[in-house]
Amino acid sequence: MKREELVHGSGYLLILLPPVLMACSTVQGLLVLPFVCLIFVAPLLRLVLGDAPPKQPEWSEPAAMLLELLPMTAAVVFLLSVGYSAWAIGQQELAAGEWVQYGLSLWAVAIFSSCYAHELLHRPRAPVSKALGRLVSGAMGYPLLEHEHREHHIQSGDVVETDWARVDESLWSYTARRMKRVAFDAWEGDQQAAALKGHRLAGGLPMAVAAMLVTGALFYAVAGLPGLTVYCAVAAGVAWTLQAMTYVQHWGLGPDAVPDAQEGDYAWEDGCRLQAWLSLCISYHQAHHHQAAVPYYRREILPGSPRQPAGYIVLLFASMVPPLWRSLMLPALKAWQREPYRQVSAGRRIFCLNR
Repeated sequence: MKREELVHGSGYLLILLPPVLMACSTVQGLLVLPFVCLIFVAPLLRLVLGDAPPKQPEWSEPAAMLLELLPMTAAVVFLLSVGYSAWAIGQQELAAGEWVQYGLSLWAVAIFSSCYAHELLHRPRAPVSKALGRLVSGAMGYPLLEHEHREHHIQSGDVVETDWARVDESLWSYTARRMKRVAFDAWEGDQQAAALKGHRLAGGLPMAVAAMLVTGALFYAVAGLPGLTVYCAVAAGVAWTLQAMTYVQHWGLGPDAVPDAQEGDYAWEDGCRLQAWLSLCISYHQAHHHQAAVPYYRREILPGSPRQPAGYIVLLFASMVPPLWRSLMLPALKAWQREPYRQVSAGRRIFCLNR
């Protein structure tokens, strides 16, 4: 295996860190540690690691095989970690503040788990991968992930159906509209998918919902009503956060601001090395929309795509304050519209204001 393969490929192993950290921190009583590491420390590591190379390595067959297995491994580790941390938390007497700390950490880990669930759900003709993706999406509290995402890819640039966000729309307005639409369409989409496969339970939603119910029952069994309450709060937080991430990925790139939005399938991209590792290259988002079946380890950032002025986590919190969001993103949008092939990456900076 070449050095380039070893260095870049080993970075993807970091997706195992969040669930392992959650299990260990719960046992040690450091309940807020995963939240702090993933939400506050990880974005700062951009100052050290900078951007990933624009091209993926030429993977050898053994390396590609290992990288293909990695999301499945991460899914199993996550499911075991959730069960173990639920059991461990049930052995402790926690104050209200400690439950909040645990809930924040579980939310952060669940958000990162959506990255490998997403990768697994995209694999064609891979029933084991899809089953693991559905189990993870259910256990993390968002069983609608598969059906929401399927519609999202079909309805490129659609601001009416909330797959893209209007340039004048706030995060709060968008997520309220999108959550309503996703919840309404999920059952219908599952029934259509099941009909194509000839079995009413084959659409994927029943398995994901069952995983969520089993996880909720586990928290109630080992940690009582407080455990169930925290899990339900985390599930609601995960559902909202994933809609917020769609806002971050597609804001301002619909037909209200970009005339060829539906043909271009535009999405914001970012070259941050650590983010690419932890998200399995979801941050190369326009490339993903253009070739959804390409596995994460072969995905490359697209020349001419709109570039984010910061990473996902920073922009997620910035989007919660609409004036701050617009001050960061409007200049980036205008810079891309003016000169799409001269976008500046944030590199080893937290922010990069393209003007």
